[in-house]
Amino acid sequence: MELYRVEQIAEGDYGCEELPEGAPVLCSVTLRGPDGASLVVEVPDQALTAQSIQEGCTVLRQGGSLQLVRPIRTSALIGLGALGILFGRKMPGVQVIADSQRAARYTAHPATCNGQPCPFSYCSPSQGQPADLVLVTVKATGLEQAIRDIAPFVGPHTVILSLLNGITSEERLEAAYPGHTLWSVAIGMDANRVGRDLVFKAPGRIQFGERDGRITPRVAAVAQYFAACGIAGEPCTDILYKQWHKLMINVGLNQASAAFGMTYGDLAKDTPQRAKMLQAMQEVIRLANAEGVPLPPDDDVVWLAGAIPSFKPDNRPSMGQDIQARRPTEVEEFAGTVRQLSQKHGLPTPANDFFYQRIRAIEAGWAAQPH
Repeated sequence: MELYRVEQIAEGDYGCEELPEGAPVLCSVTLRGPDGASLVVEVPDQALTAQSIQEGCTVLRQGGSLQLVRPIRTSALIGLGALGILFGRKMPGVQVIADSQRAARYTAHPATCNGQPCPFSYCSPSQGQPADLVLVTVKATGLEQAIRDIAPFVGPHTVILSLLNGITSEERLEAAYPGHTLWSVAIGMDANRVGRDLVFKAPGRIQFGERDGRITPRVAAVAQYFAACGIAGEPCTDILYKQWHKLMINVGLNQASAAFGMTYGDLAKDTPQRAKMLQAMQEVIRLANAEGVPLPPDDDVVWLAGAIPSFKPDNRPSMGQDIQARRPTEVEEFAGTVRQLSQKHGLPTPANDFFYQRIRAIEAGWAAQPH
């Protein structure tokens, strides 16, 4: 990304000669890059005026054109679970969207992260004002309500990022708020939450981008914002690939942890349960290839070899935590999605069939075994 600050805008000097008929009025624009180097480019005055580009603005330079980058100054977050706490604690002034009852519960039991308090400000949907960025970190089971609750926080230029697991939440958000959603995925964290207390070793990062792979001003704005917050962000031109890669991880680790009660340490051991996990991950790889997303055939084992050693061995993936706490799981977003899409391509899914049925049976058993 070529990001610059506009230092000076000077109208073109045509001297005694008149501007040729039909030629645009050009301005000399002095730009300064992040390394301090400056350059001068000629830009049609009409293009600057149309975007309200003025001295002091940040612009994205692509080819010979400049595009205004609207800075993100205000943010809102919905869903104060593990990811909400993990990333929200680093967003200065973020408004956590919560009704009065939920806000009261949060206030009575404040969140902590690795033993440190994480103070948040709460705002009910009825009091919401448009924010520059809305971060959606609810579970998939809460997405429909979240879509309704964020409405007052979505203005003309609001960017929506969803960190939900699976590959369907962006489509649903974009359907509700056309033109506002970037595709994104959170990876590389091992956060373990018990109640309002979060513990982690690996802080993770957020990958994000336009669905079609373009680098746009709003992608640049989010990248700037995350950098200023100290959040590891990665603008991507292949975000669909990244999402399918994360789906492969979730289908394996999350479902194995939920079905077998496994920790990250358990998932590193050569066991029949790990073999079942790898079988489910291979089903995702084959499905991704059928959908036109080129996950490599060894994507599962290569990722596991590099990632598992960085996680706290006693922690569990989020679905394993959900099972422990008897919370509804996201199995529909994982095995459910894989099974449904695989039918379209005539692909068998015995491992995901197993995980789907086993996890659903565990959930059904809670009604017969109250706390």
